[in-house]
Amino acid sequence: MQSRLQAYYVRAFPAMQDVQIGELTSISAGWESEMYSLDVEYGPAGARRRAAQILRIYPGDDAHDKSAHEFHGMKRLYQAGYPVPQVLALERENSPFGQPFVIMEKIDGQVLWPLLFNSSGKKQQELLTLFCNLFVQLHTLDWRPFVDDAASYEAKGPYVFVDQWLDLGRDVVARSPTSGFLPVVEWLEERRDDVPCPQPSLVHLDFHPGNVLLRDDGAAFVVDWTQLRVSDPRFDLAWTLLLVGTHEDARWRDVILHEYERLAGITVEQLAYFDVFACIKRLVSVAISLSDRPERFGMRPAAVAMMKQQMGAIRRVYDLLLERTGLRVPEIEAMLASVHGQA
Repeated sequence: MQSRLQAYYVRAFPAMQDVQIGELTSISAGWESEMYSLDVEYGPAGARRRAAQILRIYPGDDAHDKSAHEFHGMKRLYQAGYPVPQVLALERENSPFGQPFVIMEKIDGQVLWPLLFNSSGKKQQELLTLFCNLFVQLHTLDWRPFVDDAASYEAKGPYVFVDQWLDLGRDVVARSPTSGFLPVVEWLEERRDDVPCPQPSLVHLDFHPGNVLLRDDGAAFVVDWTQLRVSDPRFDLAWTLLLVGTHEDARWRDVILHEYERLAGITVEQLAYFDVFACIKRLVSVAISLSDRPERFGMRPAAVAMMKQQMGAIRRVYDLLLERTGLRVPEIEAMLASVHGQA
């Protein structure tokens, strides 16, 4: 693998004189990609330079589009001054690994999740404010440079994003092992008119402290942008609160929401409706990861083991869905019972 990457660098980066690739170290931790860190050394003798970089390889049937989407999205975010790693290369057609990949700068920092939840007092409040400020900054960034025709978004009216998600929800549920979610989708459709979008925003759709890296100098960077799009920011916020509120103490849901509202200077309306979307997304993803072909949806095979380790949090997601809608999903209950029985 290292030799193939070495040959790629020689071809793709001709300005790097006598480029040499150091050993690749696997740092894969997510559901959807393989990631490696590497050192790149280049330049003339006596003036060699070194750079730490990341190689991200994309699996799945939609890897061709997903890799380009993340690369171009991160490039625009970087140009807009939002704190993301600088992307350096996108390779889709001539990948030496048979799968598309992106090369980006490596941020030498710590993952925010354990720092935030294991700190206390003033330090924890500082980290909470940093995290929420990154979220608010994203949602208030000018979204227009990220779409081809901004006027068309504004002309479609305040329900365009929820309608997109309702259509997607029906499609995904129909294609996944969870047809029992159709009554939940219908529940959302019946309440659609209650949730007009006041203002489009850029959304990350997996914004949590595990996707924030904190350098020693205090600078923070947000990673994992495969789902970047323009939408209603409440989809983003509901997903974040769901993850944190089910993987950590439930009180963190309100703590993060209140800090977000304080920094944004707003009160978020009708958030419970978007909680239901977040629950569907989470539970359907789990059902897919435990199905026969998770790779068809762009998930790494290791996602299966990861999901089985998180079933306590998944149970809490399902409890929230029941609390919000009163609707039961037989396939999810059977899945929870089955995994519990295997434990």
